[in-house]
Amino acid sequence: MAWVALSCPQCSAPLPRVAIWRSVKCPACGSLITRTEEVVKRDAFRQALNRAQLSAGVAAGSEVLCGGERFVLLQTLGRGSASEVHLARRLGPLPLLATMKLSIHPADADSLKREAQNLRALHEVDGSAGVYAAQRLPEVIACSMLEDGSGRLALILRHPNGFWGSLAALSSRFPQGIDPRHAVWIWRRMLDVLHFIHAQGWAHGGISPDHALVHPQDHGVRLIGWAEARKNATPQAKAADLMRSARVAQVLLSGMSNADVFPAQVPTVLASLITLAAKDEAFCIAQGASGIDSQLVSVAREAFGPPVFVPLVL
Repeated sequence: MAWVALSCPQCSAPLPRVAIWRSVKCPACGSLITRTEEVVKRDAFRQALNRAQLSAGVAAGSEVLCGGERFVLLQTLGRGSASEVHLARRLGPLPLLATMKLSIHPADADSLKREAQNLRALHEVDGSAGVYAAQRLPEVIACSMLEDGSGRLALILRHPNGFWGSLAALSSRFPQGIDPRHAVWIWRRMLDVLHFIHAQGWAHGGISPDHALVHPQDHGVRLIGWAEARKNATPQAKAADLMRSARVAQVLLSGMSNADVFPAQVPTVLASLITLAAKDEAFCIAQGASGIDSQLVSVAREAFGPPVFVPLVL
């Protein structure tokens, strides 16, 4: 019997035995490894990986010092016009998985600072509201300059485990439009968070498919991108949040087609409520997040019957 020893092509660390028949994440460096019949030389693999990482900005595997603590960048999650987003791990006696947003240009640092200030303020509420904020809103770990002389600011957030990606990525995954039953719970989760922050006097100000993460297993949604959030929000600003949340549901259902044209699979009553909430400011002001949610529950029961759990398979 031949013995097979598997090692990570990125860091050479030993891989668990299950790597023989399925993809695994390297326990040392976090790389996703898949064993195939095609052999890729380690040097070629590392050169290609380095090119990809350098094109994205700070290379994964780098260590950065921020706020007196060391973090290693594990994976690049995305890059926008103002910041790079990395999955990072805090090193030391109290390791922590974190999402690190790094400003690209000095002027972009102000946006990250505003986001940190807004999130900290939302977490300062007391009682049950504070418990809700801790469970539903991003938590700031640190926000300070990198100690490498680059002049870049790092916003470090506790990483939300289990979230697959953004609603924008979900829409790309289903170009024909998602199952309307999934649109119902996704919109309800967004309305739930908006009801909470509106009750605290805040408006998000930047609701979009890119600013919401989805958790397929738990049917959860987490709003991100809080730089434009404002306290003492007007009814119009809160209504704008609600209208944008309806447009997000509209985009998810429409897929690659015209956003104003719902696919045949979308029940008429659901399409009518989404269209009304997306276009009628007065309706959103009068109903608020909780009122729209109540109507959504009634519409979903009329269209689909009693609620059942429908897995979101990706």
